[in-house]
Amino acid sequence: MRFIALTAVLLSTVALCAQAPAPAAAPPAPPAQRYDVPSKPSYVAILTREIKPGESAGRHIHHGVEMTIVIRGDIQLMVQGKPAKVYHAGDSFLVPRDTPHDAKNVGTTPVLIAVTYVIDQGAPMRSPVPEK
Repeated sequence: MRFIALTAVLLSTVALCAQAPAPAAAPPAPPAQRYDVPSKPSYVAILTREIKPGESAGRHIHHGVEMTIVIRGDIQLMVQGKPAKVYHAGDSFLVPRDTPHDAKNVGTTPVLIAVTYVIDQGAPMRSPVPEK
């Protein structure tokens, strides 16, 4: 029951963050992200975070997936094994389970992101990973 309630809050939050006001006759916008969620017991957390210019999250992993939408600003995502990519307002991304990654505000204004984690129940929200 708790998972269903949190999922409803998640969907409402993503919908509110992803849609700009539109005329009444406009069809609803498609979801910003849609991903399969592991079927074993999991925990969903919804966070909105502001990252100051030049600030970095630090290299880390999650014992589950991270789904993020950029609300404002420009953020560079560095995922192990992939080239770094810059995401802008309206863009979204998925970080796979247990994948080392870091994110940095590469703009001149604070970045606002809405992050959803679907992690193993009882696991820490994030675990640091040493730099290579």
